[in-house]
Amino acid sequence: MKSEYIAILIVVLVAIAGLTLYDYIKTKSPSSVIITAQQNTQRIVSLAPSDTQILVSLGLGKHIIGIDEYSYQLLKYLNMTSQLPSNVTIFQQIYPPNISGIVSLNPTKVVGEIGLLGSYVGKLNASGLHLVLTNNDYASNFYQIEDSIKYLGNIFNSTNQSQELINWMNSKISNFTTSGNSTVAYLLWICPNEEFYTAGGNTFISNIISLSGGINVFAGYSDYPVLDPSQLIESNPHVIIVQEIYNVSYTEYLISHLPGIQNVTAYKEHRIYILSEGMPANLMNEPGPLAVYSIQMIKLIINGEAPQYINTSWIIKNINPDLPVF
Repeated sequence: MKSEYIAILIVVLVAIAGLTLYDYIKTKSPSSVIITAQQNTQRIVSLAPSDTQILVSLGLGKHIIGIDEYSYQLLKYLNMTSQLPSNVTIFQQIYPPNISGIVSLNPTKVVGEIGLLGSYVGKLNASGLHLVLTNNDYASNFYQIEDSIKYLGNIFNSTNQSQELINWMNSKISNFTTSGNSTVAYLLWICPNEEFYTAGGNTFISNIISLSGGINVFAGYSDYPVLDPSQLIESNPHVIIVQEIYNVSYTEYLISHLPGIQNVTAYKEHRIYILSEGMPANLMNEPGPLAVYSIQMIKLIINGEAPQYINTSWIIKNINPDLPVF
């Protein structure tokens, strides 16, 4: 996923927090919507990578007639675009959604993240589209991802496949999970004014850090707070993980110019790691089935078994993520 999209996602997350929609997301369960579907006539549009992962794994890829660019790129990394029809329409953006383009495909279902679609939910409904809304991007743990898998499995008459996918995920999580006490600071985005976005204790990223044997130094905060360098210095983490911002050189520049960074243990011991755009960031930012591999990735970082710049090629070669199709 490109860093521009990461930035948009953070802005959307923060902006929604001030709206009633945020409360709706937090309190509404996907299971509160009852929809039935006949699988053999499905024409599906998927507008979020986390949802696309689930749909393809449930064996529904052949029914996807429209897909967002980030989902398609993720499937390319996995060499799985063959799971889609050869004439699938690729939408170049998730937000705002291309409503007229979606309508022109005459889909029976449009699957999307309520957090990403935001205020466009009403417009999509008004266009006569049949929305299936998930909230994976607000998941704080893998159990909530499993709930979305069950939800989509019920909607698309794929309950057996959904249970197989959940079993596969639980097996991977069990194999990858470890314990430890290394403190970790995760920086989603560093602003030009030296403030940064991070992940609080109730986020999916924090859960991944914990399962990987780390301790999130910012677990005392909620959601995705904006902090200043003094809070990073005070936390003095053993490991700092930063998502790439435009390119690695600029990211390194931003890190090195954080006031006081030279006094942090992670800096002094050369334990600052940059996750590139593409697969590394996708594993962390998309709470879907493939996120199980983020546990292994962060564990390798904590154990000092990963390079300081982690890109897609390294992930494919050393972690070899695979999305099962049931």
